[in-house]
Amino acid sequence: RYRQRYLDMVSNPEVLDVFTRRVKMIEIIRQFLIGRGFLEVETPILHPIAGGATARPFITHHNTYHRDLFLRIAPELYLKRLVVGGFEKVFEVNRNFRNEGVDKTHNPEFTMLELYEAYQDYLGLMEETEELFCAAIEGVCGSLEFTYQEQTINAKRPWKRISLFNSILEFANIDLENTRDRDEAAALAKSIGVEIKPEMGYGKIVDEVMSLRVKPKLIQPTILFDYPIEISPLAKKKRDNPALTERYQV
Repeated sequence: RYRQRYLDMVSNPEVLDVFTRRVKMIEIIRQFLIGRGFLEVETPILHPIAGGATARPFITHHNTYHRDLFLRIAPELYLKRLVVGGFEKVFEVNRNFRNEGVDKTHNPEFTMLELYEAYQDYLGLMEETEELFCAAIEGVCGSLEFTYQEQTINAKRPWKRISLFNSILEFANIDLENTRDRDEAAALAKSIGVEIKPEMGYGKIVDEVMSLRVKPKLIQPTILFDYPIEISPLAKKKRDNPALTERYQV
């Protein structure tokens, strides 16, 4: 099926429908962002350094320059330069290449949307993210309510918002916010059955607890925010708490 996808689409119309919906989704996203004053741009795929994310790159060679280059793992560094240069709202629907493992949800070549908006903070971006998702969902599914993995999902706004540490307290019943000690955090994580490896630092422990004990319980659209600085090196420090960052995830 996956090696001869064209035969899969001919034989199984529902597969063709998935690809058609994907095209429609990207079209809606473009229209949404352009309608709000964003400019769609193109940035280089061949990079002199592998930057903008943590991933193992594909390496290629430029014959004229006699130098090795890296296939893009993220467009971040170039998009930020455009913001510095005066483009206050930019986005790119871009192909990225990460020379890493393959499974059902990871492919070495994939499409990503990345956008930047000057003078906006993460609270405003949360609003825009909800609006963007809802526009795409309603446009593709015909409704903000749909079924996924036998669950009825309702994307009607406003979505639930909860800080990362409060979500751990609510769903995992441990308090990681009031300790910055690595060993104490490890002991708390182990007490709820999370395996902790010696090389894990405080931030990775928090992330592991969130991934294993919080994420599976978030069925309806939810925004987690205020992540520890240890796992958010490129995010802005929280204005009233420098141990946290103004970062969020849906």
